[in-house]
Amino acid sequence: MADRLRSLEHKIVYPIAQRVAPYVSANVLSAMSLAAAVAAGVAFWAGQPVLGAALILANGFLDMLDGCVARVRGTAGAFGSFVDKIIDKYSDLIFLLGMFLGDLADLAPVIVAMVGIPLATYINSAVEGLTRGEVKFQEKFSLRFLRIILLVAGGFLHQTHLAAWLVAAVVAYAVVSRTAYNLLFLRRRSRP
Repeated sequence: MADRLRSLEHKIVYPIAQRVAPYVSANVLSAMSLAAAVAAGVAFWAGQPVLGAALILANGFLDMLDGCVARVRGTAGAFGSFVDKIIDKYSDLIFLLGMFLGDLADLAPVIVAMVGIPLATYINSAVEGLTRGEVKFQEKFSLRFLRIILLVAGGFLHQTHLAAWLVAAVVAYAVVSRTAYNLLFLRRRSRP
């Protein structure tokens, strides 16, 4: 799945990046991505799930475009990658918070997702740190992409309550499976 997303990004987003790179930096696009996320959260808060879903799509497009522009400009690096990952996490949390504040999602799945999204990332980072980068957990598909698809579909179909529960289930699965996988891996590794 991740390879397909990269292929799609290369076919669709990369040509656009080549055209806009002389005029706009990756940092500006990252800021626009965050602004789109905040606008989506406000739209959900205002009870406008279709507009919120459209703004999530804008956030996702700008998120892909900023990385492509950085590569085209030759400015891709650890700093930009770190900022991009932080913006991604905040964006997901803003979408869910907006849904809850707009009474478009129940509190329980929003809390599970808002706690689980950064926790799932931390679990992988912790194992990478403990093994000094020797082990990098690679997923077969992008959990963020799946969360975005669920939230966008929920917004367009006026099924945000269901979408929030599905996102919570995906996030809970990611936390539990990553924890179990990494515990088993570290346990096997520590045996003489």
